[in-house]
Amino acid sequence: MKAPVTTIATVGFLVTASIAVAMVVHLSGQQASNVSGDFRNASTAEVRDAQGQVLLRGTFAQAAGDDDEVERKAVLMATAPGGQAAGDAEIEYRNEASNIQEIEFQVSGVPARAIVTLVLDGSDVVSATASDKGRAEAEVKVAVVPRP
Repeated sequence: MKAPVTTIATVGFLVTASIAVAMVVHLSGQQASNVSGDFRNASTAEVRDAQGQVLLRGTFAQAAGDDDEVERKAVLMATAPGGQAAGDAEIEYRNEASNIQEIEFQVSGVPARAIVTLVLDGSDVVSATASDKGRAEAEVKVAVVPRP
């Protein structure tokens, strides 16, 4: 009777440990942004690789949001002819607290384990490491600092 209980407990522990490791790996793949700026009216989003090559590009447009929040989205498309990469970028902020912007992006079809960076109107915002399947995503809150 002890063997099944011990086996179940061991399997439960291993599953829990695996989930914890996966979460740490996912979070360590995201690099926090030290950037500040006013991206509320950003026009262009690009995703670049570690060498600065533009992999995806898109243009922001107003998206449907609720009454107290502004949401802008950019559909990201591969820049290389026949490229399979795709994704989107998003900027959100609340009307009553527009001094904090939530900026996020998600992509697929990029090279496995590549470090990719979201660039808004020429400013690096946040980076992430792609998974073995070529998927990456990151989200960061950025303080609004008006551009000179």
